[in-house]
Amino acid sequence: LNNYSNVLIACRAMIDRRTWNLAHNRVTVSTVGVVSRMRDLTRDLPEVNLALSLHAPNQAMREKIVPSAKGTPIKSLIEALDEHMMALTKRKAEASGVGFNLEERQIASKKKRAMIEYVMLVGDTSTIEAAHQLGKLCEGRHLVVNLIPYNKTDVKDKLSCPTEEHMLHFRDVVSSYGAFCTIRRTMGADIAGACGQLVVEQEKKEQKLVDIEDGPFSINAERKTPLTALSKRGKDKNELSSESKTNENDTIITPMDPWLRRLTIATAITATCFVASSALFVLHKRKR
Repeated sequence: LNNYSNVLIACRAMIDRRTWNLAHNRVTVSTVGVVSRMRDLTRDLPEVNLALSLHAPNQAMREKIVPSAKGTPIKSLIEALDEHMMALTKRKAEASGVGFNLEERQIASKKKRAMIEYVMLVGDTSTIEAAHQLGKLCEGRHLVVNLIPYNKTDVKDKLSCPTEEHMLHFRDVVSSYGAFCTIRRTMGADIAGACGQLVVEQEKKEQKLVDIEDGPFSINAERKTPLTALSKRGKDKNELSSESKTNENDTIITPMDPWLRRLTIATAITATCFVASSALFVLHKRKR
């Protein structure tokens, strides 16, 4: 949401009937927790869904795993999320002069989802005590809590996901406080293609990781090219030019040639039709 203006443009394009024409409840904006921008979204686009990447039940735990959480209290995040869910209901209540009750809150939660994304990691954030704390945060609000099993990757920090039995217990505890709690279904983990696993695996013994700035196309790499390599390139270039001279009479056919011929023919036909129609139009105009 720090890129708010572009996010707003993208969301409006998705729900615009002249472009994508998506239903409002099919568009979800996910944020790590920028309270001011969450309130702006509630003001400008209260119809779309909003998902908060929480990942911890209290402020101290969240600051350990979400560096940007410092200075943003969890309570203010939950309040902003709740306000987004109830925005349209509040507007109707203010227009009629009557407040909304619990039943109307439940109806609002079904029409539009205000979600909490919570990654499941072995540690303090996935204990049963943490589940109770998370449930108390959502108590009476009818928010949706989406538990995301951690997909293991080859990274420096050896993180892991709790057992399925433990996650089911965690879900039941959170649900007991009135929240709609689900466990996301993991797909593609067997081929390292699940959420968070879209990385290139390289064998550390055979191949070292190279920074993109030090790659073959970087400016630094060009500057560091030795003179011997440059001279070798010159030799290779001369050899290629001599080969091209000897084979200049040979015809090289590429897979694109048939398509180029068809495109040329189609262009010629189109041009002919245009000229003919223009001539007929001029003759018809002179007769008048």
